[in-house]
Amino acid sequence: MRKLLTLALAAICCLAMTASATLIDQDQPSGPVYMAGFAQTDLAQSFMQTNANIAGAGILLQAGVGGTDNVTISLWTLLPNQGGAQMLATASAQGTQGQWVDVYWPWVPVTPMTTYYLVFTGNTTLGIAGDVNNPYPYGCVYANSGYMQFPTFDYAFRTWYEEDTATQDQTWSELKALY
Repeated sequence: MRKLLTLALAAICCLAMTASATLIDQDQPSGPVYMAGFAQTDLAQSFMQTNANIAGAGILLQAGVGGTDNVTISLWTLLPNQGGAQMLATASAQGTQGQWVDVYWPWVPVTPMTTYYLVFTGNTTLGIAGDVNNPYPYGCVYANSGYMQFPTFDYAFRTWYEEDTATQDQTWSELKALY
């Protein structure tokens, strides 16, 4: 019985155990301009993910606008008003003016270097910081009714992806040495 238990334990332990790490994929941190208030409609940022999944996103809230309130970020295949658009994920978090607010969801597979859209909604008291000098070359801002495009504008935003990392990998010899 002891040998069977040892063999079962060894089989389980020999498998590499993995833990997920959530890391930044896309990062556009420049936010010197008050780009949009949540009172505006149809706020979105296009982007291209480098990794094959996305596990969340964040935006920089404009300092001095509002206080702390709910922010929702949704991931879309196209702008929501375009035919065939699909929402792939959505999540909400409490955000505070002048700080980053990040939301996370179970990772979603995406095609690297394909355009996706982050859509932002929230309480009308908050605002989003960004830059009008095209700091992010793989996308742009959409704002106002009908998702009007602003090709040289970018919100201060970032995206997250999941990476599996090996945390333990023991050989048969190492396991036998334990007994």
